[in-house]
Amino acid sequence: MPLVCPDGAVVAYAWKRQLAGQAGASAVDRTRLALKAFTDQKRRFFPHLDDVSNDQNAESNAKRHCGPQVVSSSHQEELSDCKTLSEVLVRLKKEVPNLKIFTYQRLDWLKRASSLPSSANESESVKEHNFHSSNRLKPGSMGDVSVDKVAVIELLFPSVFRAIVSLHPAGSIDPDAVAFFSPDEGGSYIHSRGVSVYHVFRHITDHAAMSLQFFLGVEAETALYSLLHWICSYQNLFTKDCSKCGRLLSMDRQAALLLPPVYRPYRQFFTLKNASTQPISSGQDQNLNIGRAYHVGCFSDDA
Repeated sequence: MPLVCPDGAVVAYAWKRQLAGQAGASAVDRTRLALKAFTDQKRRFFPHLDDVSNDQNAESNAKRHCGPQVVSSSHQEELSDCKTLSEVLVRLKKEVPNLKIFTYQRLDWLKRASSLPSSANESESVKEHNFHSSNRLKPGSMGDVSVDKVAVIELLFPSVFRAIVSLHPAGSIDPDAVAFFSPDEGGSYIHSRGVSVYHVFRHITDHAAMSLQFFLGVEAETALYSLLHWICSYQNLFTKDCSKCGRLLSMDRQAALLLPPVYRPYRQFFTLKNASTQPISSGQDQNLNIGRAYHVGCFSDDA
């Protein structure tokens, strides 16, 4: 005798027994049982279909897992000479000549941040902290600072952005946090865990935090170099059109502001082999995988 459910559907009595004596079968239960019956019949009468689908799934999974491993191994071979902080910064400076790199102890950076911006003496003051390829850094009156005590890296593209990367422990190649700011910002909040007053750099900082975790998860030994190189992909922040909609500015509905493409892909971000021999300028973005840029609404996690 059929069972009439509260929603008016008729269910076979055998289904009621399969539901372990429940008073009625819900729509979800009926759907689940119907799918199970269909799957059983398909396996019985069309077993070859299961073999084809299993082969396709296995092939797609193999491609999904092998792809990043191959890229990661080749990427690791390229960066075999970047095992120390000094080597990482020297190589980055050669590849991105228009980038300004400064290194500090943690306390020295707090003093530096509090004095920003000093427009008149900006160029003179940053030269004192400029990175040197030797084993010692010379921050002027603060005394010589050994490379193994460097805890903060400042990356500056004039008139574009300032990025702060902290290392833990000091002198290592283990990035701990990263934040983006405008070059004209200054104050005690300018540090690797700070938040910019501009929505543009707030979005980039949130995105950079995810990229940092990704690089650490893929290959911790090369995470710092990958992160610094990825940061350099923002050198065309205010000039690069969105790779999806083709526009430079787009309305951010949450902030109700027009913003440039603030997202750069990081999942497939690996430098090309010729990057070590060809310096990168603002007009040579093609030497790195930095050609893509997306607005907040145009970006997807698969990029």
